[in-house]
Amino acid sequence: MGLFSNLAGNFGSAPPPLAPVPMPIGVIPYYTQHQQQIALKVRERKMSFSGDDFTVKDAMSGQVMFKVEGSSLSIRDNKKRTSLLIPAIVDARGQKLFKLKKKLIAIHATYIGTAPNSDEEVFKIKSSLSFGTKLTATFRNVAGDGKETELVLRGNILDRSAEITTSSGIPVARISRSFMNAGEAFFDKQTYILTIAPGVDAALLLAICICLDEKANESD
Repeated sequence: MGLFSNLAGNFGSAPPPLAPVPMPIGVIPYYTQHQQQIALKVRERKMSFSGDDFTVKDAMSGQVMFKVEGSSLSIRDNKKRTSLLIPAIVDARGQKLFKLKKKLIAIHATYIGTAPNSDEEVFKIKSSLSFGTKLTATFRNVAGDGKETELVLRGNILDRSAEITTSSGIPVARISRSFMNAGEAFFDKQTYILTIAPGVDAALLLAICICLDEKANESD
């Protein structure tokens, strides 16, 4: 399992483990290779577009999994001001995976994930009016059948409490302030846990979390 060999753990009395998806889901096949659910500890971004960097670690082992480079902040298309570049996601070795930018002229908050060395769109995350928070990520499922695919986040934007499902309702991830490890809860107010089902792209799910943070900052 390579990078993910030490990430799966015993969640004890936590909610039932997320079941493996029928086929891999994601845009980077490597990050769908985990065969058990994994949990990432993510730091809440207190200031929108703050420009600070932080690491994302395995919640159980403390192993660094990703880095979010907030220092990539810049205005794009300065005359038209059509988008704002927000954090880039890199892997533990420093290899850039995605650039994220927010469209400034969209009716609903819209975030675009692009290839690391170009402006090619890899995925789109869009908010919509609904009871509570709803974000919809659309992308071509490179890791699976190659078809256009949707993942939907629904939850509480301020508490960072949410569930992410396929368009047909299959749970693929959970976001929560609390985490159970052998019956012991641990956490602080500035971090939360992203739990990801086997076979689902961890890097893509992290990108969805970052967009959730940016959306929450709009509400502050």
